[in-house]
Amino acid sequence: MGQVFVKRGFANIPPLWNNIVNNLLALILWPPVVLWLSGFSINVPSPSIFSVIFISSCFYHTFFYAISKGRLSLTGTVIAGYPVATIVLSFVFLNERLALLQYIGILFILSGGVTVALPERVERENGKDLSWIWWGMAGAVLLGTGDFLTKVSVNHIGSYSHIFFLSIVSVIVSGLNFLIDSKNRSTPRFFKVSFRPTFIGILLHLFGGMLFLLAFDYGGASLIVTVSSVYPAFVVLLAIRFLGEKISRRQAMGIAVTVLGLLFVGLGTA
Repeated sequence: MGQVFVKRGFANIPPLWNNIVNNLLALILWPPVVLWLSGFSINVPSPSIFSVIFISSCFYHTFFYAISKGRLSLTGTVIAGYPVATIVLSFVFLNERLALLQYIGILFILSGGVTVALPERVERENGKDLSWIWWGMAGAVLLGTGDFLTKVSVNHIGSYSHIFFLSIVSVIVSGLNFLIDSKNRSTPRFFKVSFRPTFIGILLHLFGGMLFLLAFDYGGASLIVTVSSVYPAFVVLLAIRFLGEKISRRQAMGIAVTVLGLLFVGLGTA
């Protein structure tokens, strides 16, 4: 739901300011909640884990940029392949192993993502902008790596402490984002009605994001990210209903295969 509202607001609020507003609100909302849940017991990360939190925050900052490209029902589905990166890294570095059904699900995700990403011949001939494919793939790799780093951090300091320090670090990263994205520095009109969808979307994103990060205390990264990434089914339906998006039959099949693969990965718990 958050993605749909944010996507509607991109006409007035660029990804840079989505990141800035998102992180400022996170700094206001997240620390009080995790302090209360943790009984005001926060573990201070070592310099190496602090670096892990910083890098994961940098990767997460690509999210709004990625979904701003192309139609949300398509880009969002390609991005939803991010569990593949998390699974591979967790397999190599965290010794996480999956069931056969989950590996079959990974193949479904990859094949479905390719089916969605392949452009129609007409699009090629007309020179249609296909940058959304590369943004979606880059977003999937970076977000999946960010989730792996999140699990590394949570394993050392716990999810409450990770969320607490992530909310602080992300504001710093927003400053770097502001320096890099010089094209979109102009301050939007936040108090206009046109900002309302962005504000609602960011609040929903923050609420869902906190629940997602808390989940890392209760299971392996490979399973958490794949169960959560079933969201494309909801994104597609909402994008069609509220954004007026249309998809081809082939792309619909690709989305269905991707979602089926995500379900296999999530349900195939060893």
